[in-house]
Amino acid sequence: MAIPFFSIDLSNKEFFKIIKDFFLPINLDKSQKEINLLLNERFKNRYINVLPSARLGFYLTLKKNLKEGDEIIFSSMSFPLYLKIASELKLKIKLVDVDSDTMNINHELLEKKISQNTKCIVVTHLFGYPCKIDEIKKITKKNNIFLIEDCAQSFDTFYKNTETGMFGDVGIFSCSLIKIPTTLSGGILISSNKELNEYINNWTEKNIKFSFKKKIFLFIKNIVSVINSYPSLYSILTSKIFFFLDKLNPRIYRKIIYSGMGISTKKFDAMERSTLSKYQIEFGLGQLKKLNQMKIKRKANIEYLIENIKNLENIELLNYENDIDWNYQYFVIKIKKNFGEFNKILFNQGIHAMEENVWNCLDYNYEIQNYNDNFEVTSKNNPKLLRIQNSSYLNKNHLDKIIMGIKKAHAQSK
Repeated sequence: MAIPFFSIDLSNKEFFKIIKDFFLPINLDKSQKEINLLLNERFKNRYINVLPSARLGFYLTLKKNLKEGDEIIFSSMSFPLYLKIASELKLKIKLVDVDSDTMNINHELLEKKISQNTKCIVVTHLFGYPCKIDEIKKITKKNNIFLIEDCAQSFDTFYKNTETGMFGDVGIFSCSLIKIPTTLSGGILISSNKELNEYINNWTEKNIKFSFKKKIFLFIKNIVSVINSYPSLYSILTSKIFFFLDKLNPRIYRKIIYSGMGISTKKFDAMERSTLSKYQIEFGLGQLKKLNQMKIKRKANIEYLIENIKNLENIELLNYENDIDWNYQYFVIKIKKNFGEFNKILFNQGIHAMEENVWNCLDYNYEIQNYNDNFEVTSKNNPKLLRIQNSSYLNKNHLDKIIMGIKKAHAQSK
């Protein structure tokens, strides 16, 4: 049995509800009101936009608040597509290195990079674990700089009892297939700015049109992805296709897996997706209502995995603080040496982990104002990162298979 690189936690009842809601999308307005109500209760005193994608929210935020030539600062390990969007809007990009414990932005280096032209700072809570957002908030407040929290991976993560997204002027959450919660493609933007909220609403109403073709294509893609959440079904066909592609041409396999990262040379298309369908909103509602039980299971999974692999000398764990209430969405480890061989052995056993060595923004062809600075921590650690499967859907047998696979890869790749 192969273990897919992500699994969506859903019951058989939820699966058939997806199909029913697609073909019978009645009471869409009611679903939209319900999800907005839930989000408004969660993110009090914030304006909410539920969008076709998180990237659209990011694009519109920059378009509304910044102008050509303004300087924007990212972590050197950020979502590459966001840098592409900033570059296409003709903003000047600077990067700040990360800390070695969490791979989040190093707040102690941040203030040194600020100039008179710095208008915006984007911080990514990488792998679901929060950065030192309170310290960053002090810096942006002191310098009157617009703060965007990239919370694509950090829904249900808290820092000092406040949820990520609530510190910045804007918080942007991804609800794509592999995120928690998922609307099977979509995004949520929260902000303290009524004008931005209205601007986004007006822009989307004018520009994001109903597209039957796009909706059919997305529905088929979602159904295939949902089916592949089940390891037994994934093992029958998809794992064999991925195995063949990886043997035939690893670049094709990598392109499929990381299609959303901004690796493509295509220009960002703000109108690439249609409005959210009834089945997507209903599925998102189901996810929101069971967030806590999924989080408890993911936490238990990670604790079990750590207990069984923590003494393997070729593996290093990220140094997270025990008292941080994060969402345990991703379990990322560092492979100290022979990364490629380690992952290949793991892959050949049906443990399809994800290489997380795609975050170094210096590896892309974007114009970086401080490209020649020293990004030692990023350069040293990015090539070592591997995401091990973690989903509330996985059971002990799945976890034991993953552990056995890791131990075998560890033993054979020394």
